[in-house]
Amino acid sequence: MTSYDTIPTVGYRASDSSDPGIDVVDLDRFRQRRGRYAFNPYQPHRVSYFCFVYIEQGQGHHQVDGVLHPYQDGSVIFINQDQIHAFDPNDAPKGKMVNITPTFFSECAANIRNSYFVPFHLSLTQAPVLQMTPELSQSCRVLLAEMTQAISEVDNDPVVVQLLFAALALKLSQHRRDHGNGVDDLRRQRFNEFLFLVEQGFAREREAKHYAEQMHLSYKALNQLCKRCCGRTAKQIIDFRLNLEITRKLSMKGGSIQSIAYDLGFDDTTNFVRYFKRHNGLTPSAYRAAYERDAMMSVDTSL
Repeated sequence: MTSYDTIPTVGYRASDSSDPGIDVVDLDRFRQRRGRYAFNPYQPHRVSYFCFVYIEQGQGHHQVDGVLHPYQDGSVIFINQDQIHAFDPNDAPKGKMVNITPTFFSECAANIRNSYFVPFHLSLTQAPVLQMTPELSQSCRVLLAEMTQAISEVDNDPVVVQLLFAALALKLSQHRRDHGNGVDDLRRQRFNEFLFLVEQGFAREREAKHYAEQMHLSYKALNQLCKRCCGRTAKQIIDFRLNLEITRKLSMKGGSIQSIAYDLGFDDTTNFVRYFKRHNGLTPSAYRAAYERDAMMSVDTSL
C-alpha cells in the first residue's frame, strides 16, 4: 500500500522543442523503456497531464484512484489530470497511450469551435474505462496512426494534429455520454462551468445552492441543467466528486481518518464517517482495511 504523501507526480515529457503538447506512445515501447523512468508504472503515480490508453489487445485491470477497473480488447482508459493510476503488472496489452498537456486542450478549444469541442476529460460522472464498438475501435486505430504521422513530420502543422485529436475526442465523447443527446451548446457550456466550480470548491462547499448562486441560477434551474446533461442532480455530482477524493485518500497510507475529514471540510469526524457510510455502505476504516486486503492479494498473485 502506497503512502498518499509519497506518490510520485509524473510530468509531461516533451519529445523535442517542436513537441505540440500531445504524444502517442506505443505500449510495447513504453514497457521496454521502463528502466529509464523515475517512477514505477505498476505502482500508483499521479499525472500532471491528461491521457488515455487504447487497448488494442489485452485483458486485465487498470487502477484509477485506488479502484481496479477491468478492461479488454477495444477498451479506452481515461486518466484525468492529477488522477492517480497504475498499470496491471499481470498484463502486457498491445495498444497506445496518448499523453496530452492542458495547454494542448486549450489550443484545441481556441482553434476549433469551442461549443463543439467536447471536453471529455471533465466528465466526472463516467467510469474511467470505455468499451468501444469494433467500428469505433477501428476509427480510433486509424486516427491514432494519422496523429502519430502528423506529430513526427518535421514541418508539422499543429492545427492538423489538433483536428485529428478533436475528431477522435468527439467520437469517444459521443459514445461515452449516455445522457448527452439533445443538449444544446449553451446548456453544455453552463454544465461545464458548474463542473469547474465543483472541482475548485468541493472540499469547502457541499451544498448545491452555493454553486447555483455563483452561476446566478436558481437551485431548481441548476438541477434541471445537471439532469439534462448527465442524468444526475447537482448534489449527486458534488457528492460524487467529494466521495472520489475521500476514497483516493483512504486507499493510500498516511493520514488518519480525522485528518482526512478535516482536509475535506468536515469539522466533526463522526459526521465524516456518517457521510462516507451513507454513500459507500461501510465506514472509512472498513473501506481502508478492505482495500489493504485487496492490495495484499494483488501483490501475492503478481509474484
